Amino acid sequence: MNVTAPIRRMAGLHGTRPAIVRPGGAIIDYARLDRAIDAMAAHAQRYGLGPSDRATLRITGPDETLGLILLLGLARLGVGTAERPPDDGTPQLRFHAGDDTLPGAIRVDEGWMQDADGEPPAMHRDPDAVMRIFSSSGTTGVPKQVVVTQAQMTQRVLLRGLAEGGAAGVRLIALGLGGNFGLQMALRTLWNGGTIVLPDGRAGPVETLNRHGVTSLVASPLSLRVLLDALPDDAGPFPALQTVHIGGSFLPPALYHQAAARLTPDIHVTMGSAEASGIASGPVGAMLDRPGAVGTIWPGVEVEAQDEDGQTLPPGEAGVLRIRSPMLARGYLTPDPAAAERFQDGWFVSSDIGTVWPDGMLTLSGRVDEIINAGGVKVHPHVIESALLKLPTVLDAAAFGVPDRAGVVQIHAAIVARARIEDAVLTAFCQHALKQIMPVAILQMRELPRNDNGKIMRETLVDLALRMRNQHAANA
Repeated sequence: MNVTAPIRRMAGLHGTRPAIVRPGGAIIDYARLDRAIDAMAAHAQRYGLGPSDRATLRITGPDETLGLILLLGLARLGVGTAERPPDDGTPQLRFHAGDDTLPGAIRVDEGWMQDADGEPPAMHRDPDAVMRIFSSSGTTGVPKQVVVTQAQMTQRVLLRGLAEGGAAGVRLIALGLGGNFGLQMALRTLWNGGTIVLPDGRAGPVETLNRHGVTSLVASPLSLRVLLDALPDDAGPFPALQTVHIGGSFLPPALYHQAAARLTPDIHVTMGSAEASGIASGPVGAMLDRPGAVGTIWPGVEVEAQDEDGQTLPPGEAGVLRIRSPMLARGYLTPDPAAAERFQDGWFVSSDIGTVWPDGMLTLSGRVDEIINAGGVKVHPHVIESALLKLPTVLDAAAFGVPDRAGVVQIHAAIVARARIEDAVLTAFCQHALKQIMPVAILQMRELPRNDNGKIMRETLVDLALRMRNQHAANA
């Protein structure tokens, strides 16, 4: 099935129903959206694009409408799109539809949505055609490009709907539409006849939520924090808002409590990756007493924990997670031997360390590539972060390793707190809560560096700690 086929069906059934509300309030109904997708496809054909071709498309800016519709138009043609130029150096046409630019990119404007002359392009229906090439999170190195076909994206959207349940409603998507989570949520909404509302920087969140009767919010932890910070002190909760869906990374408890009080207590988190899509999800409020819980494993998804020898561990024991499901990507665009080992016999071997419990709950305790080897003592950052987040004023925390001048890695941490915490208070707390694995230094910051998915960029913190140490030595 072509991923735009359900949108055409909605255009036939409910043509006047609002499909997208753009910043500023302009509404695109389903009939107009379907025609605009055809128009975008026709424009792309004029550049010589057709089935099995690839294009680079970056969706950015205050109004992501044009970028989303161009992505759908290219998908209707059977043209795969990538968030960034290909790793393998293959020449591609490059498009952008926002404030960002790519070298040599073709700018998409409003005229591309106008009805084209002649018959609309045929809908390409090869399920194995590449639909989107996502970039992995790249928290500790260069992001890999993950290839997802039309059939795999179809499975991702269908299983998300099964796991999520309920109608799509009116959905404010407050994170990028070009990434795996945002695009899935957009397709899930449009396939079910819901309405996508895009953030409106001029109107602000209060007017946007109330004016359009938003029933669900889609965000990363980072975009959720930005939205909450933009709310006036007397705003919220909002009568129509029923659910918040969080993807991208772990939701700090303090941020959950703030969102529950000001938006809605019905906040759900999804654990997934570009390679495997969604794996588990669940209501945050019901999982607060289970450290590291990210939800119940989805129907149709198998998750196993393995030991260092690749042997499957029994439920309740922690190990490296591997995943098998119909949603798995076909692989990386330019696989190297190490990357190829991640896809084995229909399984994807992740970098996550976690536990599969008998009741189907999945808990995470860290990542293989984030383990801090402090002089031979291996520590998961999550252990330190969970302890620091128990301090009443701490809103966010990150642990990371920094080599000292002799090359021995030492544990460091960074926190975001409502007000500065005295060093003596931090030291006393860590001595009691963390004992032998307490950080040698704790940075107090206004915010932690995170990527577009909201994941902590630990390498940035390491660089910051090294710069601060060198500056301190130079001033001594």
